Amino acid sequence: MIFLDTDVLIDCQRALPAARAWLQAAAAQSLAIPGPVAMELVIGCRNKEDLRITQVFLQHFDIVWPDAQDAQSAHELLVAYRLAYGVSIPDCLIAAMAIHRKLPLLTFNVKHYQMFPELILQIPYERSQ
Repeated sequence: MIFLDTDVLIDCQRALPAARAWLQAAAAQSLAIPGPVAMELVIGCRNKEDLRITQVFLQHFDIVWPDAQDAQSAHELLVAYRLAYGVSIPDCLIAAMAIHRKLPLLTFNVKHYQMFPELILQIPYERSQ
């Protein structure tokens, strides 16, 4: 299983060529979305049609929700890294979930997560400039 971050999913939802090609190639893999990522996609909806499209899009993925251990670990990450790096609650939850499950997180937002030493980060494809 691989966790996908919000930025990767937005590219896929917008059907950007590199994202579309990567998603087709990765179709055989088990792709999952941390619950906070699914919620971030909903926050980005501007109207009911965006929300409907996002809900249909999310049905193509397994959504994994944080458990009590994830929440406690996220709190520990927040305490450890908030002042030095300005990390947010959602990023700490997403990181804690990936670390707890020993899953890679595919993202372009490396600077949001690079301070977490146990987190496996991967950039899924090259974005065109």
